[in-house]
Amino acid sequence: MSILATIKDHSGRIYRGIQSLLVISIAVAALGAFDILQDLPAGSAFAISILATSLALLALMYMRSSVVHRLQSAAAAEAEKHHFLTRDAMTGAMTRRYFLEALRDSLGTMRDRREATLLLIDLDHFKQLNDTFGHQFGDLTLMHLVKTSERIFAGAMVGRLGGDEFGVIIPHGDLAAINKDVRQLLDAMRAGKSHEGKTIPLSISVGVALAPAHASNTTELMLVADLALYESKAAGRGRVTVFDEEMLSDKRYRRLVERELRAAVYLGELELHYQPIVNPDGSTQALEGLIRWRHPVRGLIAPAEFIAIAERSTLIDMLGEWVFKRACADIGQFPGRRISINVSGEQLKRDEIVTMCARVLKETGRSASQFIIEITETVATAATSEILRRLEALRGLGFHIALDDFGTGHCGFNYLKTLPVDIIKIDRSYIRSLAHDQVAQIFVSALAQIARIQQVTIVAEGVETAEEFALAKAAGCNRFQGYFFGRPALRDKLALPDGRSAEPLALSA
Repeated sequence: MSILATIKDHSGRIYRGIQSLLVISIAVAALGAFDILQDLPAGSAFAISILATSLALLALMYMRSSVVHRLQSAAAAEAEKHHFLTRDAMTGAMTRRYFLEALRDSLGTMRDRREATLLLIDLDHFKQLNDTFGHQFGDLTLMHLVKTSERIFAGAMVGRLGGDEFGVIIPHGDLAAINKDVRQLLDAMRAGKSHEGKTIPLSISVGVALAPAHASNTTELMLVADLALYESKAAGRGRVTVFDEEMLSDKRYRRLVERELRAAVYLGELELHYQPIVNPDGSTQALEGLIRWRHPVRGLIAPAEFIAIAERSTLIDMLGEWVFKRACADIGQFPGRRISINVSGEQLKRDEIVTMCARVLKETGRSASQFIIEITETVATAATSEILRRLEALRGLGFHIALDDFGTGHCGFNYLKTLPVDIIKIDRSYIRSLAHDQVAQIFVSALAQIARIQQVTIVAEGVETAEEFALAKAAGCNRFQGYFFGRPALRDKLALPDGRSAEPLALSA
């Protein structure tokens, strides 16, 4: 029932009672005036009339008070409903929908364009803040960002667009003044927030776009501001970037892929395909897990098309965690075998790779000895002391480390003395050349001899024929991988080569 219907239903009874009292009052007064009621003195009749009139007036006052109270309650309820629909419950910022409506209004119409500036703000390393200090501190940090933004950008509108992403609408296009205010906001966040007696420094990345200079409608302005935000994050975070036309070509495509890839993680569009790695007798010893993206429109996308884009942001960490969790879930289907997973050089630049692996192992109850971590030769040659420390930490957890694509770069035999690796995978180009290239034959044989001395396993990659298999064995390789043994496939569609028997897990991988 609507508020008006409720008031009408409640007040109708009182109104009818008032009418009755007034009718009685008038009737008694009239009868007394004309001495129609002989048994009732005129004074008594007037007294009754005055009493009925007074009661009617009191009822009328009560009805007015009741209606006013109900209207006030209705207005309060409507205001609360409006606040709920337009304001984020936790931070007090505008909701995404209301913010976009406000942005559209701020830009004006086709005939009446108005100047406005859109800031997109992203809180850097928000997941790490939550993981390290707890979600309550994360929530307080978001509230602190909103309050600080509202204080610095007086007269602006602040909205929450996502988990840790916010927008600010500034009703002018004075870029110098805006840059000054943004710098103040960056400094205020760097000053940090208190937590359990300590000050935790914070960092934000900001993208700036002007209307109508950069875009004249809501969708385009959001897009170009997002590209500017992406540049701030890609350049090291903790900074502000104003949109530039040069960001529109390849960068727009990269940003689009990054956004779609991030969604793909949550929508279940990623797959882990497995390719067998076999022993000399043809039995399956391990499997390499290879990520694939099954896009709803573009179909199956190979990693070469999206890994490089993911490496430009911390999205590569999200993909790496997804791959490892998937491998942990699937390892039970491959008893007695290891799963080999690829780790990007970008992941190894941060300590999170070690903490993530330790956490996932604990969550899944798996052992690190069931897995091999593969790094490329390029990563190895550029390895800093910090990267080597993280590789040693991963080995300390029980992982085996494999050096992939050996022979394609500048990683000479001397590197094998210092690199913490258990397995070397020879690039397919050498395996394909074994039949006719003496240099390839010498290279593979020499590497196999060094590996035997250092107790390192040698894997021949890209084996596609029985002849290549035989030549790689003759050269001293003791593990083999390639289409000759099986193409990458989903776990449930994979046919594993059995050979004579599957060997148990050995220290040599």
